[in-house]
Amino acid sequence: MKKHISILLFFLLIISLFSKEVYLQWKKVDNNYYIEKNGTVFLNVSSLERLDYNILGMSENMFIIKFDDTWSAVVFPKSKIAIINSSESIILSSNDFIYQNNTYYINVKTLANLANLEYIENSKGYYLNYKLAKLKTIDGFLMNDKLRVIMEFSTHPDKYEIYSLTSVPGYLIKIYGVEIPEVSFSKDFNNRFLSRIKAMQHSTKEIWVTIILGGEPKKYTEILENGRIIIDIEMTEDFTKPVVVLDPGHGAYDPGTLGFLGTKEKDVALKVALKTKELLKGKNINIYLTRDIDKFVELYDRAKISNDLHADLFISIHLNSYLENRSTRGSEIYYFSFSDDAYARKIARKENIDSEDVIESRVIEKKNSIPESKEIAEILKKHIKDNKIPFRSIKAAEFAVLAYTKCPAVLFELEFLSNPIVEMNFKSGVYIDLFAKIIADSILEYFGIK
Repeated sequence: MKKHISILLFFLLIISLFSKEVYLQWKKVDNNYYIEKNGTVFLNVSSLERLDYNILGMSENMFIIKFDDTWSAVVFPKSKIAIINSSESIILSSNDFIYQNNTYYINVKTLANLANLEYIENSKGYYLNYKLAKLKTIDGFLMNDKLRVIMEFSTHPDKYEIYSLTSVPGYLIKIYGVEIPEVSFSKDFNNRFLSRIKAMQHSTKEIWVTIILGGEPKKYTEILENGRIIIDIEMTEDFTKPVVVLDPGHGAYDPGTLGFLGTKEKDVALKVALKTKELLKGKNINIYLTRDIDKFVELYDRAKISNDLHADLFISIHLNSYLENRSTRGSEIYYFSFSDDAYARKIARKENIDSEDVIESRVIEKKNSIPESKEIAEILKKHIKDNKIPFRSIKAAEFAVLAYTKCPAVLFELEFLSNPIVEMNFKSGVYIDLFAKIIADSILEYFGIK
């Protein structure tokens, strides 16, 4: 007896391993809703209600499968015919139906045809899914004077709607009759106008695509062609303008170095940065400051501002001090010194990077920016000397604010605030104007702007 039970259990196990499941829109259907007979699976027509279908007028002679206002199938099982959308007829077979407990079970392949669903069969089971367009690719790139985002689908989506985001610059696109095979999609972009594109399956037949911009958009135009949605975005800023970030050192409770008369480094650095921005107004260049008021900004956050803006140049503005000899004066310029391993460890610790590929990419990025950092240092040196300011040196150093910036970057020690003559020139405003001019002229020369 026990032997017979063991054999029976074994065969039940084998049957369960090899029997196929039924899925509606990728979700498994409870086996109480279908019948297997002679190798054919018959699905309870009422299970379509899970996909928002309406099953109407169920009787032994007729029933209706209806979906919104887009699809209806009036089925006459005994007459072996179905009328689709009041115009097209489908010839059926008596083998397509089982009438049981006052409802119809229908061959899954036939049911897919009657409900206008996609039918898939594989080793795991039978799938009845909406006939949705599939998102194939999304990409974004700068094109002439605009930003172009292209979304490509396997077929035309039913429709789409575009909304402006409220919390950040960008757009939300709701696309209907579409699915994302991978469930979600996200891509970061390495330019200052496009930060990220993210797509997610919002509901069974709808995806939401979020375009997060790096700056304010002015307007957009849209094109629908060949299964693609194309969004052309015109930005408020000119694409061709280089981006420069000026970083006035210290701030708020961190005054920096102090002059003999109480002049604070933080105040002088800010005044020079603001004056530089003023001098460059109207030029073909975008100037940003890490702070434009008396506040404290962490070193890493200063670099992050620059990186988030995808800056082309970063200049940190400071003043020196040497109390042991107040006659000491002159300008100094620093760029980042480099050691692959040490830098990689520093970046990984600070930015919580685990991926070796990302770290290596960042190391290469920093390496490539060092020659240009030296170039802007040499241009600054020339303008310093042209304006009769004593010049001391250009040196490599591991300043954190230079380490974390991705673009060419220098730290400019304007002068020695400990020198009484220098301090008086800053207090009078003479050196504020002069050093702002030195920096502005150097930036214009670096970018070849007249």
